[in-house]
Amino acid sequence: MHLLASSTQRNLGMAIAVLAIVGFAVYLIYNVLWAGRAEKGSELELAPNRKPYLSDEDLETKKLDFSLATGLVTLVIIGVALPLYWLGEPGRQEGYVNYTRDQFTSRGFEQYEERCASCHGGGGLGGTTATSVTDDNGNFVAAIQWEAPALTTVLYRFSEEEVRYILNYGRPPTPMQAWGAPGGGPLTTQQVDEIIQYIQSIQLSPDQVQAEVLDGLVQQVRADVLLVYPHLSEQLAQASAAVAAAGADESEAESAGRQLAAIEQEIRETSEQYISDLASSDRGELLFNNGEYGCARCHTPRESWIFTGPERVPGEGSVVLAKGSEAEAEVVAALGNLIPAKISGGGAFGSNLTNGSTLRQFDTAEGHAGFIMVGSQEGVGYGNFGQGDGGGQMPAFGVCVGDRDSGERSPIFGFCTLEDGSVRPGLLTEQQIADIVAYEREM
Repeated sequence: MHLLASSTQRNLGMAIAVLAIVGFAVYLIYNVLWAGRAEKGSELELAPNRKPYLSDEDLETKKLDFSLATGLVTLVIIGVALPLYWLGEPGRQEGYVNYTRDQFTSRGFEQYEERCASCHGGGGLGGTTATSVTDDNGNFVAAIQWEAPALTTVLYRFSEEEVRYILNYGRPPTPMQAWGAPGGGPLTTQQVDEIIQYIQSIQLSPDQVQAEVLDGLVQQVRADVLLVYPHLSEQLAQASAAVAAAGADESEAESAGRQLAAIEQEIRETSEQYISDLASSDRGELLFNNGEYGCARCHTPRESWIFTGPERVPGEGSVVLAKGSEAEAEVVAALGNLIPAKISGGGAFGSNLTNGSTLRQFDTAEGHAGFIMVGSQEGVGYGNFGQGDGGGQMPAFGVCVGDRDSGERSPIFGFCTLEDGSVRPGLLTEQQIADIVAYEREM
């Protein structure tokens, strides 16, 4: 093969040399045959720049007028076209930003569906993933379904850099693994940015967030409300029975449906008033245990666990046990000391808040509320001995922090500042945070 390559190169070189020699020979023959021809005229007669031109009378009339008119038209075109072009520049810049955002969002959606949707659900609405609990020696303890959180409010709670950190390095000891290259994952920096951009596109509006927070509280007190107001329970049972009895009769089904919707609305309004009438710390307990928008998910052991039985392997026909069911209680009792007790605020991913720990950390309720509002920040201390680690350890609940660390990206791909210049609020109101503080300081 080496000899063949050398021969080919030598043949190519020889061909080029022959072409060069033949070309030079043709050039010489051409000059010999044609160089000595007699001139057809003198330089004065042949050279265009030596010939006599138009007279001043001819130049200063039509010729000059035409040249001046042409120059004026050109200046007018330039004078009008350039400002018009400049006026369109902001629109072109906005179009480019929107195009770039759309491209990132589209590619981020593909990455999300391939990598993230199996746990966090389609559209970032939350889901579950099979995993297992092991003891300190790595021995199997129990099979569970881990409740992966919804991502539709993540940029309210975590800054862009904190989300990037979690994607890059994962979130031990949860099933969230490292996806970015810095943490040993398969995704490049750009792919991580694309996922962040997609997540930004699915964030809820402030009104939707407040509605979901309230929905969670209403669901928690529903059973108590039906117990306190038995007439509502009776009306609900009657309306539900009417819907079931209507069957395929469209007219009856429609009437029964309206009746059921009316009683459900009354139950909701009664529940909202019930919540409003509670003491601050009691409302705080509801907010503390309010799923995606509460504190128990991180600060209460086993809050994100759904048991599938101690003898089953995750993903191999495991039977999910409903939370609070007798079957779950039997599993928990059988496991005994192998799993932590589910004590409200007893500490899990987040710190233990019981036995007065919040009182030792924060001297005042105002300081306590301030930390819940803004969350932890890298290198920023909080309370008497807390130190922010910058990895999204404690989310912000009172202000939108998505743009906090985004730097130069913020004006282009910013999330917290809306198009009208207003700023998105946080997940919770100041009063709701004050209620949580009242509850936590009583633990």
